[in-house]
Amino acid sequence: MSVTIRLLDTASDAELEQFNALDDALDLDAFGGVQPYSVAERRLACEDTEYSRAQRWVAVAEGLEGGEMIVGRGSVHLPLQENTELVEVGLSVHPAHRGRGIGTAIVEEALRPAIAESGRPLVGAWGEIPADGDPDDPALPVNRLAARLGVSRKNIGVCRRRDLPLEAALLDTLRAEAEERQGGYRIEIWDGPAPEEHLASYGALLRQLDLDDPDEDIEYEAPEYTPERIRTGERRLAEQGITQFQSVAVAPDGTIAGNSVVHVKTAPGASLGWQENTLVMPDHRGHRLGLALKVATHALLAERAPEVRSLVTFNSHVNPWMISINEKLGYRVSHREVGYQGRMGA
Repeated sequence: MSVTIRLLDTASDAELEQFNALDDALDLDAFGGVQPYSVAERRLACEDTEYSRAQRWVAVAEGLEGGEMIVGRGSVHLPLQENTELVEVGLSVHPAHRGRGIGTAIVEEALRPAIAESGRPLVGAWGEIPADGDPDDPALPVNRLAARLGVSRKNIGVCRRRDLPLEAALLDTLRAEAEERQGGYRIEIWDGPAPEEHLASYGALLRQLDLDDPDEDIEYEAPEYTPERIRTGERRLAEQGITQFQSVAVAPDGTIAGNSVVHVKTAPGASLGWQENTLVMPDHRGHRLGLALKVATHALLAERAPEVRSLVTFNSHVNPWMISINEKLGYRVSHREVGYQGRMGA
């Protein structure tokens, strides 16, 4: 079997179908479910914005009897508004084709040249390791590839999964626990764009999420979330067929005190959802709002997206507050992710 590394041809429906098949195989292996994309949705997901541009490569295997199959992918993403020294790298290989040098080929033939061409000195990447794996073991495939990229461990994230739906009794118990401290705060559900009147405070909340994220030694500049940036993000989610369910904590004075976001697709065959950010603003902590927000979104899923059978979430291992909430909800560790960074020439 010969393997060729080339740029992804986003004009080709057939190539995007294979790219989608690889994405499904990776999710099924890592998370036990899929969030399928149509060709049109994938093409839109690959478009650049004023905030980020990207290049994507595929590893294409040709069998002895002809025919091609995408067995790996690599990418570089360049932030355009902030973090302008940073190039973010992605790399994945089909579970059935690992251990054959495909990841190394993507690094050497695509990623390293693209990093050099970008002129950016700071390189970042994430890679999966087993739940009980030693993150500093040089024999781990992800660490061997990190060494080729010249990056080293800066943070560790923990991936957790939760089968759905949650038991009604558990939700009732946790809702009652949250309400003991909730006071005059109320929980709202936004299942579409953020209301216009809340855009400014919502943007401040999103920025606070990045400021508070326990990144350990990762270098990262928190973005400014302008109304235009928020609307761009919402539009791109909609174009990709992603529904954003969001619970929001409203303070007694009417300001936004916190939120929790879940992304799901209601396409045929979709079974996997993503628990995205959950944040309570610093001045509003101590009211169990994080728990209340997550209970609200998880209860909504059973009603609005019953086809979703599991949720996936990631937390830094130095975020005990959110880990505690996730464990109360019944999330269990799936694997870990190592965050890598390095400065070229350092």
